[in-house]
Amino acid sequence: MTYMVGEVKRVDDYQKKFIANISHDFRSPLTSIKGYVEAIKDGTIPLEAQEKYLDIIAFETDRLSKLTSNLLDLNRIDSKGLILDITSFDINTVIKRVAAAFEGACKEKRVVISLEFAAVSTYVDADMGRIQQVLYNLTDNAIKFSNPDSDIEIETEEKGSKVFIRVRDHGIGIPKDSINRIWDRFYKIDASRGKDKKGTGLGLSIVKEVITAHDENINVISTEGVGTEFTFSLSLSGG
Repeated sequence: MTYMVGEVKRVDDYQKKFIANISHDFRSPLTSIKGYVEAIKDGTIPLEAQEKYLDIIAFETDRLSKLTSNLLDLNRIDSKGLILDITSFDINTVIKRVAAAFEGACKEKRVVISLEFAAVSTYVDADMGRIQQVLYNLTDNAIKFSNPDSDIEIETEEKGSKVFIRVRDHGIGIPKDSINRIWDRFYKIDASRGKDKKGTGLGLSIVKEVITAHDENINVISTEGVGTEFTFSLSLSGG
């Protein structure tokens, strides 16, 4: 009975924290959007300055959309577990596709993504959509926490029946006391630095869930002021 009471309290505490975090993350962009829309409507923001604030509104709307998508993903994982659609595909093609999607963000921050593959093509057995999501989240993080005029490396290495995919940046790094918490839902790394204003604190928790569902591993190595490297494994097709 004591165990059950403790477990119920733990779940209740988690739900309260979960709702509080959602409320906070929704309230901030909604307040911003509402304020700027009203200011544009009543003429407080002059016509010549409206484009700037419309860009902010678009930015905040995108943030809300991303948060909603991540919450729906986590809800599906919690309610049904993660159902995977396993196929054989070339991981190099997926990596190239993800890198191309960040061309605009890289140009804006003057960051270059370099790709290095173990072979011309490397076929893996995995859920292509989910692995693309993993690579997208890791690359998104790498860009956000990179220093301007730096490189991000995405590379593959084949060992036995596995391929190891690495995403390495040369940015601000992760503090030692945060390393073990980065997979927690809603945890944001030193948000006070303002480096991750658009983040939801859900990306890495989804990454962990996806890799775990594949019965694979993901590890992180990071040094403050030097950079961060995420490495995850996948099974080679026919391996």
